[in-house]
Amino acid sequence: MLDPASLIVLHTAMMWSCAIAFLLIQRVETGWGFPGHWPLAFGIMPLVMLIGGYAEQTHSDGLRLLGFALGFIGPALLADGVRLFLRLPARPRLWIAGFGLFAFGIVAFTLLIPNMLGRILVFQLFTAGIGIYGLILSRRLPPEDHPLGRRFIGTFGFAPVVAIAVHLVQLALGAGPPDSGDVTILVLAATAIGMIAAIGCVILVAERFAAQVGREARSDVLTGLATRRVFDRALDRALQEYAQAGKPVSVILFDIDHFKSINDTHGHDMGDVALRGVADCARSIVRPSDILARLGGDEFAILLPETQLADATEIARRVLERLRGLALSGAGETIRLSGSFGVACAETGLETPQTLIKRADLALYEVKRRGRNDVEAVGFTAHPALA
Repeated sequence: MLDPASLIVLHTAMMWSCAIAFLLIQRVETGWGFPGHWPLAFGIMPLVMLIGGYAEQTHSDGLRLLGFALGFIGPALLADGVRLFLRLPARPRLWIAGFGLFAFGIVAFTLLIPNMLGRILVFQLFTAGIGIYGLILSRRLPPEDHPLGRRFIGTFGFAPVVAIAVHLVQLALGAGPPDSGDVTILVLAATAIGMIAAIGCVILVAERFAAQVGREARSDVLTGLATRRVFDRALDRALQEYAQAGKPVSVILFDIDHFKSINDTHGHDMGDVALRGVADCARSIVRPSDILARLGGDEFAILLPETQLADATEIARRVLERLRGLALSGAGETIRLSGSFGVACAETGLETPQTLIKRADLALYEVKRRGRNDVEAVGFTAHPALA
């Protein structure tokens, strides 16, 4: 087995490797959310053992104080990095008060009442406090984005509390100052804890990145509405429930009247404003259980679970009325919008997404044939050939 000095060098190399890797990731990929606290923390934490080990060999109280100070700052930066990752407000008074109490305890057991066990106990008390702080922060992680990160950080934050409980039991049993074997175990434990902490940081960032990618895949960038893929999957599930439990399903298809002329006359920027305005109008009408999606261009769709044709038609008319009252301003001009709406309801257990969408599409084109700016609803019996 390696001697303690060699293990400390190995521990330092591993921690600094993590610090360099995190720093490079932070510089290269700013969108991942790596706080600057984390590479700094991994750069500082191994200094505790380097300086502390040398301090014990030279019996330097100044180096002992410096080593323990860094032992507080490193974990504090790691925990506060989670706070920064969550974009929560800073708590400088909390850290100043904590460091002041910590420094008082370390100075007392170094200069006034020299005692290594006392210094270790003070250090463990404050790392336990930092662990509890991390445990509290872990509850602020969105569970839908960080299912593993919440459990990982929570468990890791609880570890220092267990460590101090074990140490107190050892003191009660009359344990003395650590010998070379204990130092070896401490170095190995510190290395394992450091690597676990690095894994936890990576998990947090990876989960955030995956959640962002998932949201971008599910949401239209311009309007924030669901994408066609999300709509199609939801429609397929709704029709399966209809076939199994008889729950009605309705669909509304609609688009903006003369949208091409808006782009040609007023520019694509105004066209984007129109799309966002229509999305906001529809969003203000639909229910939480409904799926509002942008299918592409100026085409929109609303999936209405457990909704009969008459109720779906009424919702379409309410969206149209809200749309008619919308006035968009830009480049010194004001334009008003209207839309064409087609509504269809599933009326047989053999209904498929294709047939339901087709009937709503036929109703939409019937509105266009009549001159646009209206709502048309169609039942299954109106187009039996589509079955």
